[in-house]
Amino acid sequence: MKNKLYLFIAGCWALVLSSCLDSGGLDREYEVDRDCQITSFSLQSDSVSGLDEVKFTIDQVNGRIMNLDSMPYGTEIEKVICTVSIGSYVGRIEVFQQATGDTLDWNQKDSLDFSQPVRFVTSSTDRTVSKEYLAYVNIHQVVPDSLPWSLYTDEMIGQTMVEQRVIPYSDGETDYYYMYMRPTSQGAYHLYRSAEADAKEWSEITLSGLPESGVDLAQITRFEDKMYVPATDGSLYESPDGSEWTRVTETPEVVSLLGSMRPNVNQPARLSAIIRYEGVLQFAAMMTDGEWQVGAEVPTDFPIAGFASLPISLMYRERILIVGGRASNDALQNVSWATMDALTWAKMTDSQSHYFSARAGSMMAYYDNKYYLIGGIDENGTPLKDIYTSTDYGVTWKLQDEMVILPAEYQARGYASMLVDADNFLLIFGGKTNETGSFLDEIWKGRINRLGFERQ
Repeated sequence: MKNKLYLFIAGCWALVLSSCLDSGGLDREYEVDRDCQITSFSLQSDSVSGLDEVKFTIDQVNGRIMNLDSMPYGTEIEKVICTVSIGSYVGRIEVFQQATGDTLDWNQKDSLDFSQPVRFVTSSTDRTVSKEYLAYVNIHQVVPDSLPWSLYTDEMIGQTMVEQRVIPYSDGETDYYYMYMRPTSQGAYHLYRSAEADAKEWSEITLSGLPESGVDLAQITRFEDKMYVPATDGSLYESPDGSEWTRVTETPEVVSLLGSMRPNVNQPARLSAIIRYEGVLQFAAMMTDGEWQVGAEVPTDFPIAGFASLPISLMYRERILIVGGRASNDALQNVSWATMDALTWAKMTDSQSHYFSARAGSMMAYYDNKYYLIGGIDENGTPLKDIYTSTDYGVTWKLQDEMVILPAEYQARGYASMLVDADNFLLIFGGKTNETGSFLDEIWKGRINRLGFERQ
């Protein structure tokens, strides 16, 4: 009886298994690995330095293989060894070389010409599945570290100017350039404005509160949420918007504004100045509450006019760097100075170093992680167009004489305004070719090539 029961149960299981196999056995469509992707890609050549270190990105969606970081300008690539990893379903790789016009069934060993893009088509042995890629090597088409210049506009406002200064200004919604100018030596000051996005279109806006003459436009300085400018009579003017100005009361006799220092955890914000205190020129600082602190006496070789000034952020402290200019004894300087408290200043260089000639009216900007010093007018009254850079915060300066130079058609000048825009362009506004001449009504624009590169 037990044997019959076991046979019955075994038969039932056989029937169940048979049913399962019939419903999903030989008639089932199993999913087969149909991967035809190229999963890795590299190039090698003994004649192309660094090619084996180039990283290639594979865009599986769009079928593109490329190096995101371009190879150096002038790199030449022709026959190279190409190594790929492929999906398990690939049975054939066809290669189309644009440079030669050749098509071949590639054996993954023959060298390929990559001087132009190469098309890869991977496919299954039965040709039912395939995938196409376009592979190419990105090479810089310009020298990355060169700085080409061009004349952006030769007519900003179409007027002759005897004084001029351009500064950046933002109202919280739009970034502008503000140009302060005087059309003649007897005329009053005017204010023009242009959107930073298009410095070719300028319009005049209302300017009030400044005296008709005697303002040192070159020393307009932003401090906290206001702008300040000194006048030749020792007074100081301030403005919250650059348009409406008022005279600051209860100030010492201001001779020069040297720049401003932002606040940080180590020091408060300060407006740096030279004042005449008890008949002596002294360094001074205006605090955010309007109070003044008086510092050391100004050395006779310290510049009081015609200097270039920029802020420095270094080692958790704010500093101000000034370069060149005319001292109180009327001598032109070829020295850079810096301060950490606005009350005492130290020489960063000395006149014997002769990194650059003595000059006034130079332009200075922080650009490409360097301090750029451009042009000015020397002690012979000769305008300059040389470019110096400093990577150590004004301690040493290097003359740029190859890739970072101004073109022949650029007129040497001093007292121009130089700014850096949001697209990493250096812009040179105006300037004049001699101490008593009129200001040029033009803008020059330049950018280090690599600062404009975009990954393709």
